[in-house]
Amino acid sequence: MKLLKPIVLLFVLVAGWSACSTEVNLEAEWKDIPIVYGFLNVQDSAHYIRVQKAFLEPGGDALQVAQINDSIYYSDVAVTLENRTKGTSFVLERVNGEEEGYDKEEGVFSNSPNILYKISAEEADLEGGNEVFLRVDRGDELPPATATTIVLSPIDSVSSSPSNNINTWRYNQLLPVSWRPGPEALIFDVRFIIHYREVIPGQMEEPVAKTLEWVVNKSVLRDNPDGEREKVDISGQSFFAFLGSAIPPSQGEVRVFDFIDIVITGAGEEFRDFVLVEQANTGITSAQNIPIYTNVEEGLGVFTSRYQLVRRGVRLGGEARDTLENGIFTRDINFN
Repeated sequence: MKLLKPIVLLFVLVAGWSACSTEVNLEAEWKDIPIVYGFLNVQDSAHYIRVQKAFLEPGGDALQVAQINDSIYYSDVAVTLENRTKGTSFVLERVNGEEEGYDKEEGVFSNSPNILYKISAEEADLEGGNEVFLRVDRGDELPPATATTIVLSPIDSVSSSPSNNINTWRYNQLLPVSWRPGPEALIFDVRFIIHYREVIPGQMEEPVAKTLEWVVNKSVLRDNPDGEREKVDISGQSFFAFLGSAIPPSQGEVRVFDFIDIVITGAGEEFRDFVLVEQANTGITSAQNIPIYTNVEEGLGVFTSRYQLVRRGVRLGGEARDTLENGIFTRDINFN
């Protein structure tokens, strides 16, 4: 694991990163720092790598510099993916993410164009267990930024846990949600996508489809890398209490519960280490200057792999449906 103290330069914040400090110095001796961010996924139709840079010349205005494309993007870099397991290597294509359907959120930094480096999944031909080496060459005799990760193998569902029909889920009852990960996945995010419909009798001809996302646990650490099964236990009270807080009390609306999609996202060693660093530096006992995790040599960033399992169509019935309609947490939101 590689840790860096907060940089005394303009830091380009990428998705999934967070850091805090009581003191931030935006000026230092000029230095070019590559920021690299990429999650490889064998389920994707294309793989994208974000490469930006972070620096501020002494005396500069950070907010002005952040809005200048030349200040956050390299004009000429070579981004290479090398599959060391298969002995193949590819130079990625520079693209505008906006034209690929990936807009960059507006904020302090310039959001257009959204420069990314791309290779199609068919050309890259990645498989679970492959060791992949990333190299970013900036020229000008500067050292390349490099990183290595292992591509995640598929995560399999355990269809009996839970069953496709949950008939009993009392407040004090734990519902196990299980899955079978490949050997490379070391941290997991568990979410429920809850589907229901809403109608106002006499005012609406057709019900309106609604969805809610419930983050059950976003940092499930794998205790035993050799274990065949991972799971989380979810209390009925936490589920019904979430519904009761997320859906406003009925003002004439009638709601119909449809089903739950269970989403399990696994990530590799690098993202696990990133999360552990973040967790170790939160709370009242945390350090004032939070270390920045990076697995990119000669740069900053996270280069790792992920895989997502989706179990669709888990339904409530029997006693669980009665609890939804009449329980203390959900009776005011009017499910029928």
